[in-house]
Amino acid sequence: MEMGACFREYSKHHEKVQRDGDIMSAKEVVQEIYGIIQEASDIGVEDVFIDLLDTANVSYDDVNKLCRGTNATPEELKEMRLYNQDDGFELGTWDNEKRQAYIQERVNGDGGDHLSNLDKLQFLRYRYEKGQAVQNYVEKWDVDDDLRELAGRLADVTGDDTYTRVLGDRDITSY
Repeated sequence: MEMGACFREYSKHHEKVQRDGDIMSAKEVVQEIYGIIQEASDIGVEDVFIDLLDTANVSYDDVNKLCRGTNATPEELKEMRLYNQDDGFELGTWDNEKRQAYIQERVNGDGGDHLSNLDKLQFLRYRYEKGQAVQNYVEKWDVDDDLRELAGRLADVTGDDTYTRVLGDRDITSY
């Protein structure tokens, strides 16, 4: 679908599309379009959830819209309890009971071996808030760059640096 929309737009400007002042061949344009679509399809659940956190007055329509053209589906987000519509629309943030129940079930079921990075960070954030130990989980889960990057993105979008602090990351102002 995305490819068709891109070609429709390109057809309006056929033999006029330029890169660095040179007219691009149809083959170059197709390669460019394919690259753009491929990049968009790499967007997953975590990216959609962060966009939802950054959306004012978020609703199911936003979930549906943000999932289009990504690897995420509204059904997947619902299954992961990243939103629910039981009593109106509600995001599955770290302090949401249904979201935490989902994460706890997974942690207790397989020790957390199949948790997403988002699951891990929300689990750690919850434990931290409850005054429970987090370090043993941080050590067990082998914190990598992807987890640290997601923690930073969550901290930025929520204004809550606890996401980075639970991983043992501190900036100079925290000392």
